[in-house]
Amino acid sequence: MYEFAVVGMGIAGLSTAIRLREYGYNVVLLGDEKSASASCAGIITLQLEDVKDILLVKESIKVINELMKKYGIDEAGVTCRGFISIEDSMEAEESAELLKKADVVFKQFDAKDASQNWPWLRISEDEIATYTMDDLSVEADHFIKFLIKVAREKGVDLEKDWVKEIVFGEKHKLLLQRTGEVEADVVTLCLGAWTRDFLLKNGIEIPVIILRVPAYRFKTDKEIIAFSDEVYESYWRVGVNRTIVGGGYHAEMVNDQSLFFQKSSRRFQVEAEKLLRFRLNGKIEFIEEWSGPISITPDLDPIIDNLPGYENVFFLDGLRGYGLMKGIALGYLLADIASGREDLERNKGYRLSRFSNLF
Repeated sequence: MYEFAVVGMGIAGLSTAIRLREYGYNVVLLGDEKSASASCAGIITLQLEDVKDILLVKESIKVINELMKKYGIDEAGVTCRGFISIEDSMEAEESAELLKKADVVFKQFDAKDASQNWPWLRISEDEIATYTMDDLSVEADHFIKFLIKVAREKGVDLEKDWVKEIVFGEKHKLLLQRTGEVEADVVTLCLGAWTRDFLLKNGIEIPVIILRVPAYRFKTDKEIIAFSDEVYESYWRVGVNRTIVGGGYHAEMVNDQSLFFQKSSRRFQVEAEKLLRFRLNGKIEFIEEWSGPISITPDLDPIIDNLPGYENVFFLDGLRGYGLMKGIALGYLLADIASGREDLERNKGYRLSRFSNLF
């Protein structure tokens, strides 16, 4: 019998479980480390389009930095610090305004200065490079394993098994596929792209769509830092063993869970490679590709709420592929809400009721 059961072993679920355990609760974490989080591109950047999102990423980076002080950069799977966004002058002006509002340290470079600082980067005369030095690149699967280690060391019980059904009641009973069942007073669901169908089985509909997003790894002869091309739309970060990981802004809608990790269209790889060659002044060689699902709400903000009729069952969804960036901060927030330290109504901007006009 547990006080809290956290379902989902991605970034958000791990963070929720770690936070609850730090508060002293008896916590079990259930799921599979082969989550959507483990298949993401691996960029954690403050250069987002909304101050609220930037502040969430700041909180996530703060937590990661604290963990790295204890365990080290290599243990966490961090491959690089810093991030460049290539923008036109109007976008650069908007970025500067947002970063100032969020109190983020950044610098902007014209094409000449950018080329001197990063000679491997091709940038046009009319473009600006916005640089944030606190951003991180990580090997996502390595980072998930790292957080699992942290959770285990803090005393979180781990059950690497899928929850096939939850019998809700005064004490919730979670039925597992292989290892029996678990009981808990409070349940938090952090299932990512699987949340929609899981809730639908319980008669709860949430307005999210699922997209499958590809990522690619290339060998390179250059030492780079992470960057995005906001002019021609691609993103790239440092990988292990002199590799580059990223892709274009490509996605396909997918509803069948069995297709969540299926490789995407060949044309996406071709276009992504063209975009990389356009910006990188060096040689590249394709190595591998993978895909993973993301869930998106109509207003692009996540949902944090309890299940209708169950004040002690909570869920988090709709992270828009930003789970690695925002998942730690949102997981901490979910833990605070589920444990009564934070009022759900104070965070009504995340609640499902904001979409009441859609039902």
